[in-house]
Amino acid sequence: TLSEVDAALPGTQTSGGNSSTEGLQSYIGRVNYTAFSKYLFEANFRVDGSSKFLQGNQFGFFPSAAVGWRISEENFFKNWSQQVITSAKARVSYGSLGNNSGVGRYEQQPTLAPNLYIYNNSITRGFVNNKMINTSLSWENNTVFNTGLDLGFFNNRLTVTLDYYDRLTTGMNRPSEFSILLSGAYSPPPRRNIGNLRNRGIEGDFSWKDRVGKFNYGLSVNASYNKTTLEKWNEFLGRGNTFIGLPYGFVYTYEDIGIAQTWQDVYNATPQGAQPGDILRKDLNGDGRIDGNDQKAMPNAQRSRPTTYFAFNGYAAFKGFDLAFMFQGSAGRKDYWINAFNNVNFNPSRYATSWNHWNLPWSVENRDGGWPRIGGSGNNQTTTSFWLDDLSYLRVKNVQIGYTIAPSLLKRIGVKSLRIAGSAENLATITSFRGLDPEKGGNNNNMYPLNKSYAVAINLGF
Repeated sequence: TLSEVDAALPGTQTSGGNSSTEGLQSYIGRVNYTAFSKYLFEANFRVDGSSKFLQGNQFGFFPSAAVGWRISEENFFKNWSQQVITSAKARVSYGSLGNNSGVGRYEQQPTLAPNLYIYNNSITRGFVNNKMINTSLSWENNTVFNTGLDLGFFNNRLTVTLDYYDRLTTGMNRPSEFSILLSGAYSPPPRRNIGNLRNRGIEGDFSWKDRVGKFNYGLSVNASYNKTTLEKWNEFLGRGNTFIGLPYGFVYTYEDIGIAQTWQDVYNATPQGAQPGDILRKDLNGDGRIDGNDQKAMPNAQRSRPTTYFAFNGYAAFKGFDLAFMFQGSAGRKDYWINAFNNVNFNPSRYATSWNHWNLPWSVENRDGGWPRIGGSGNNQTTTSFWLDDLSYLRVKNVQIGYTIAPSLLKRIGVKSLRIAGSAENLATITSFRGLDPEKGGNNNNMYPLNKSYAVAINLGF
C-alpha cells in the first residue's frame, strides 16, 4: 500500500537503479531488376555499425545478391512440358550478415571496480581496472550460399521446393581462454574472433493439394539435414567435444562392456576399481589402463541438436467435417541420460528414492537390472555408452477434428454459423530415449514431462 521508497522501515529500506545505452547505425540499399518476367536479379548493400565495438571495428560491410530464372516462362518449356510441369523456377543467392549479439553493451569499455588499498599506513577504498579489453574484437560474419528449385506439377496440385545451402561463420565471437594463468582481477579474459564454423545442408518440401467432388484434402512432407564442421580455431583445443574437422558439439564418449556380473568379469577387464554390479569400460587404445585416451568420437551424432528434422502434415474436409493432423520428429542427436533421479550414488539427505531405485539397480537377485548397483563405483555415473541414448523420435504433435453445421439448418434459430471442434496435442511419442522428452534440451535434472492436452471449441457466429 506504500508508494514511496522512503516510507519503508529504515532497516529494510533499499533503493537502486541503473541505465544503459546501445546504438546501431545501418545503411541499407537494394536493387531489383526483372527482365521479360522470367529473369530476376536482386542485390543488397548493407553497412552496420555497433556501439558495442571500439572505433576502427564498429562497422562491417555485408553485401548479398540473388538471381532467379523462371524456366516455365521460356517458349521451349511451354511447348513440351507444361502439361505435367506447371511452373519451374531456379534460384541462386550468395550473401553475408553480421552478428554482434554475443557482446555486452559495455564489454569493450574499460570499467572500474571498488577495491581496498594501503595508503598512508591505512586501508582506503579506491578503484581498480577490473578487466582486459580486446581492442581488435569485431563483427562475426555469416556468409551463405544457397541454390534451389521451386517446381509445380499438375496445375500446382503437387509443389516441390528443394534447397542446398553452405553457410560459413567466420570470426566466431567466443570467450577467450587467453592464458591458463590468467585469474583474479582480470578474469574472465576478453572475447575474441576465434574460429570458423561451416554448416552444409539440404531442405525439401513436398505438398499435394486436390479436390475430388466435395472431398478436399492436402498432404505435406518436409525434411532437412544439416552437418556442421569446425574448420578453424585460434586457441588451444583440449580433449572434449570440440575439434578441428569434426562437428561442433559431437559425441565424445567412453565405450562400455556392460555391468560386471561376477568377479571373473572384473578380473578379465582392464583394472578400473570395479566390483560386480559396476559398469566396465573398454580399454580402446590397449595400454592397460582406463583414462581419457580411451574415449571415442562419434562424428555422425551431436549432443545439443539433431542433424535431421522432418514433419508430415495433412488435412481433409467433406460435407462439413474436417480433419487436420501433424507428425514431427528428428534424428541425429545423442546424449547421456544421467541426472539426479537415476543416480545410484545419490545423497539420501537431499533426494528421496524413487520406484526405479528399488527395482532397476543390479543386485545378486536382480542381475538383469537396467542400472548398476547402488553405492558402487563413481565410474557408474561417467559419460559412457551405457548411458548414451539415441534421441531420435517421431511424435503425434497435433490432431484436430471439427464439424461445421450447414447454414440452412441454422437460419431457423437466428444463427449464421456454428462449428464444433476438438483438438489434442502431444498424443504419442515413439523413441528409444529412456528419459521424459527427447526434444528437451538444457538441464537434465528438469523432471517436468511433456504434457498431453485436449481442447474442445465452439465457434458461433450471428
